[in-house]
Amino acid sequence: MIDTNVNRQHGNNVKWSVIKDDDQLLPMTVADMGIATPQFIREAMQRVLDTKVLGYTMPSTGFYDAIIRWQKEHHDVTLKREQLILVPSVAVGLSFAIRHLTQVDDGIIVMSPYYPPYKQLVDDNHRQFVEFPLVQREGQYVIDFNRLDQLMTDSQAKAIIVCNPHNPGGCVWTTTELQRLEDIANAHHMLVLADEIHDDVAFSDNVPVSMMSDLMGEEAASQTILLKSATKAFNLAGVKCAYLAVKDPQMLTTLKQAAAAEAIEEVNTLGMVATQTAYEQGSEWLTEVNAYLEENRNLAYEYLREQVPMIRPMYPEGTYLIWLDFMAYGLSDAELDTKLRDLGHLCLNPGIDYGKTGKGFMRLNFAVDRSVLKDALHRLKHFDESVRQK
Repeated sequence: MIDTNVNRQHGNNVKWSVIKDDDQLLPMTVADMGIATPQFIREAMQRVLDTKVLGYTMPSTGFYDAIIRWQKEHHDVTLKREQLILVPSVAVGLSFAIRHLTQVDDGIIVMSPYYPPYKQLVDDNHRQFVEFPLVQREGQYVIDFNRLDQLMTDSQAKAIIVCNPHNPGGCVWTTTELQRLEDIANAHHMLVLADEIHDDVAFSDNVPVSMMSDLMGEEAASQTILLKSATKAFNLAGVKCAYLAVKDPQMLTTLKQAAAAEAIEEVNTLGMVATQTAYEQGSEWLTEVNAYLEENRNLAYEYLREQVPMIRPMYPEGTYLIWLDFMAYGLSDAELDTKLRDLGHLCLNPGIDYGKTGKGFMRLNFAVDRSVLKDALHRLKHFDESVRQK
């Protein structure tokens, strides 16, 4: 039984920190959920707290087995324990892989629009950020493979970050697209950094395929670093536990040695407990959550198309994020953000933060109680009416 009756307005959570400037403001931003972390996970964590000591803890065989079983049963990814490296978060894992598998000034290709920390991770590790704009076709993002092939040739980049499902666009890349991408990357000896943190948020009309799935074949797996976590689907972002999967023996040796040198696998005790419990007990709960999120997605998409047609939503095939095109209003990005806050008392993620292709867009997180989502949609309609009357 899922619980959507949560109040996060007090405390130091990132999403609600914006209301200090406007207590009427409704934030629909940061990619965690307004749905309670499952009770069975909270109870498992409480049992650890009841031992009265939060001392040094090592990951158990059961912890690794839970990851391996979940990835095989839900994503057709076959893994062995020795192919896993623990990290506090996917972002940390990306930085770690970039630092140890590429060289200073190497190019890293990132599809745009992109999750904003990608740019900081690349830049701060002194690599070249190579932005590859996605193109829209029939209202959805697609990959122009001819341009990608040419970019890989011209830029001499060494790696590409592939976010699937895509944040912020909500696209689920098809098997055909992933295989084409893998073929091009292989031809250019390109490392694939597969950020699949959102892939457990799956709807009935789209099921994400992993770049490391058995369906993709051994060649794709050998050039891929898989980055995963239970945190998005089970609302666990604060407990800090994620993992890399590496199948190529040489890259695995490099990263294992680096992980030991940096002690990077010393992850949060409660994070390990939460992850293991999620993967062992969470299948039924997740099915219920995804059904609820799918109804939220359908409500938001249809409401905007029917009631606020000047805002053009991109259909979310995965994730609990909907990417909204506000370009019909002719506002600058700063004006759009200000008017949404002042007229709608609504805080969304500005699209310009996601790269140059995000200009004129906003990102809305619909992983909330349905009444909250309806409130946000009504605020968007009020914003629309107010802007058009002026």
